[in-house]
Amino acid sequence: MSELRAVSDTVRLAVLTILFDHPQETFSVRDLAERTGVALTLMHYHLKILRTEDLVGVVVRRTAQGRRERRYQTSCAALRWDFPAADRPAT
Repeated sequence: MSELRAVSDTVRLAVLTILFDHPQETFSVRDLAERTGVALTLMHYHLKILRTEDLVGVVVRRTAQGRRERRYQTSCAALRWDFPAADRPAT
């Protein structure tokens, strides 16, 4: 899957927006699920895709209240895609 396809989903885009808006903070799966209104299992799925494309990364691993917890941040400062000139619409 490409980065562009990874961010084409509304949930993943919402996650990236949260992470880009708070670059100094880390977020757990639970934090992101609550902020986006998505079930925890579905949030795990979306984070796996974002991690595969190296758009987010795990920055802290710890045990909290008897559960393993990972905290996420963005892996990049910005997203940018360069499309070939032939693919751009004529103006």
